[in-house]
Amino acid sequence: MQSKSAPKQSSSASAILPLFEFSNVVNSSLDLKFILGTVLLTVMGKMLVSKGIVFLKRDQNVFEIVNAKGIDQSAIGQTLKIEKPPRGITQPERLAVSQQSWGYFFKEHHQKLLLPIVSQKRVVGLLSLGERLGGKKYSTAEKQLIESLVNLSASAIEKAVMIEQLKDVNRSLDRKYQELNTLFDLSKEFNVVMDAERVVRLLTFSLLGQVGVSRYAVCLNNDGSLKVVASRIDKQFDNAGVMQQLCVLTNPELIENLIRLKKFKQAAEELQRAGIVAVIPMKIQNQVKGAILLGEKLQGGGYSKVDLEFLYSLANLAIISIENARLFREAIEKQKLEDELAIAREIQKGLLPRTLPDIPQFQTAAINISSKQVGGDYYDALMVSPDEYVIAIGDVSGKGTPAALLMANVQASLRAFAPMGLSISDATSRINDLTCMNTGQDKFITFFWGRLNAKTREFCYVNAGHNPPFLLRANGSVERLEEGGIILGLMKTSIPYIESVVTLQSGDVIVMFTDGVSEAMNAQEQDFTEEKLEAVIKPIRTLIPDEIIKRIQIALEEHTRGNPQSDDITMLVLKAL
Repeated sequence: MQSKSAPKQSSSASAILPLFEFSNVVNSSLDLKFILGTVLLTVMGKMLVSKGIVFLKRDQNVFEIVNAKGIDQSAIGQTLKIEKPPRGITQPERLAVSQQSWGYFFKEHHQKLLLPIVSQKRVVGLLSLGERLGGKKYSTAEKQLIESLVNLSASAIEKAVMIEQLKDVNRSLDRKYQELNTLFDLSKEFNVVMDAERVVRLLTFSLLGQVGVSRYAVCLNNDGSLKVVASRIDKQFDNAGVMQQLCVLTNPELIENLIRLKKFKQAAEELQRAGIVAVIPMKIQNQVKGAILLGEKLQGGGYSKVDLEFLYSLANLAIISIENARLFREAIEKQKLEDELAIAREIQKGLLPRTLPDIPQFQTAAINISSKQVGGDYYDALMVSPDEYVIAIGDVSGKGTPAALLMANVQASLRAFAPMGLSISDATSRINDLTCMNTGQDKFITFFWGRLNAKTREFCYVNAGHNPPFLLRANGSVERLEEGGIILGLMKTSIPYIESVVTLQSGDVIVMFTDGVSEAMNAQEQDFTEEKLEAVIKPIRTLIPDEIIKRIQIALEEHTRGNPQSDDITMLVLKAL
């Protein structure tokens, strides 16, 4: 009995020993390439097979060829979508016959046997074998041996795959760490620079140094459309259609992907002809403020998803700095303007008389309310002799310091010519000629002035294109003081100014004003109008000048409620006692 059982024990041991050695070899290594190569060569050697393929599962139903013998090595790296991976040994040819689309791959490569690599009841890969030498079929025992070898290697394969994945994760983390360091360093560089052009130059240096881009273009948003501000692309592509489509791009994209989208197809094709392979939008608060157009890398190769993510972060860092530089520049310009307006306000304030002269048998009152933007409203009243007084009001075109300086020029001319004994007409002509000499054609002054004789109560005036003052007679009638000539500063005097004289009786009132009164707008953009001004002042003509001005102010405030003052408001009232 013992002699008969000995051969069986020896045969069993001889079968187990190779499996034990194989298990030790594959499970002692963490090198996935070595394990897969050992599995494939061992099985092919045992079965005398010339063709074999190993697949690893990469995603749901997606398997990648990671090792192959006896077939074209270009197949390595290819993927195959297998909806229902086999759970046991099967013949691939049957899969092709049963209309399994992926079964034709095995038939094309003359694979005769297919079995899953299973670890912990999960399919982690596939092993397929070609025809055996001599056309010998696989026996049941040989199939069991193959299955045993594969099962013994399954856990080692899964463990090695996990190690490879961890290595990939570590490599990805290392790259992310390096990218974050790079972005951190670049952000410090960007934030130091408060000049948009310098930020763009830093960005282009970063594209060359960090990414290795040979061709690029940087586009920035200018008045709602993108304009190229830096470029190393030979072919011109800057047309409105392309840039308009780039303005709505939300994420970094490869041109080859954009061409597939109908919305971007036309622009993408034009960019592709110019050598562009990727587009990176530059966004702030979900608004596209610019774009980076990229050509091929200096070292060749396409842009990976990781590359695009890094470039997207870089682009957004740059556009934030560019936007900050723009806001900084605007803040400086705004401060300069505010400084200029402050100077202009001081000039204007210094030109207006602090007090009005006491005119015998007359009362006067005046007011000047500046808007936020300093204009050139002006009024004046001065004594020429004990019986003669000059009264004037004017409005200089434009805003700011130039308007204030021009107003100063008019005041100086007025005060120079008023005491010279010239007629109002001649004095106005001289003031006009001097103004023309000192200003450009885009500057002019509407001006009204007159000389009042306190004894005779005669008021001789000239109106140089100004809003005609209202003369309200004590009897209730209303006249407009319109006689004069052209606006000051438009051209030298060719036609003498016409002067006119009115005699003021007791109770008569002259209301002088600038267009800031008549053109004051409400929220519906409706002017106050001269007609409404006349309706306001007719019932209050009997009041003193100060009270008349206050009543007009109240009417203006009621009209413009809810709308900011857009122009200076100036009024001067003269009343005969």
